Amino acid sequence: MRIWKPSTLHDRPGIWGPWLTLALGAGIAVVFLLVQLGIMFIFSFYESGHGRPPGVGTAAAGLGNNGLAFSLMTMGSAAACTLLTWWAVRLRPGIQPAAYLGLRRVPARTVLAWLAVTMALMIAFNLLEPLIAHPQAHHFTLSLYRSAVSAPLFWFAIAVAGPAFEEVFFRGFLLPGLRYSRLGAAGAVIFTALVWAVSHAQYSGPEVAEIFVFGLVLGTARLRTDSLYPPLAMHAFLNIAALLQAAFMVDGH
Repeated sequence: MRIWKPSTLHDRPGIWGPWLTLALGAGIAVVFLLVQLGIMFIFSFYESGHGRPPGVGTAAAGLGNNGLAFSLMTMGSAAACTLLTWWAVRLRPGIQPAAYLGLRRVPARTVLAWLAVTMALMIAFNLLEPLIAHPQAHHFTLSLYRSAVSAPLFWFAIAVAGPAFEEVFFRGFLLPGLRYSRLGAAGAVIFTALVWAVSHAQYSGPEVAEIFVFGLVLGTARLRTDSLYPPLAMHAFLNIAALLQAAFMVDGH
């Protein structure tokens, strides 16, 4: 059973060039941060009893480990910026956003094969964890899980909303635009994986390193299947596994 076929990205005219891709991507990233900040301030305002709005540092410190706030910020920014990414693609005349972003069906066995790759990578990470574990490893995830007021909301944010936006943005939008630059296919995969990992700076160093490695695998899956669905499934699968692990560590002791 093959999990690879030659990509046909080069057969689709009209892909944004690397500099416009980066410029549009930077704009989307700014909107992402602004939406998160807006939700954070609104949440902090109501949490403080409608008093004086807190400063950025105070609000961030207060909500950094708040599962409900994190859920709302994730879902709000993901929804807004997924639509914004779709719009950025539509700015290019004659382009179908679904085709550009790789929203094309692939055989179920292809998705299952890449999920098996994800499982193997997770096993490898767990085997290496005793050697590279940091005292703060899993601290962020566990704090969010413990403070999640609404479990369904929290699970939806982590398992659906977050992966959906991140894959649409990083592997759907940025990767095709950078692939035919001087970076090449390998450079585009490395670059998007690195930026994606750095965007998760709230986690410990070893966890960020694992995210980078997983980003390399996600980018490879995107190019080799010419579809965004395998990376979407892999990302959601990994996040669900992380939530199950957190649930076991908190509830199962």
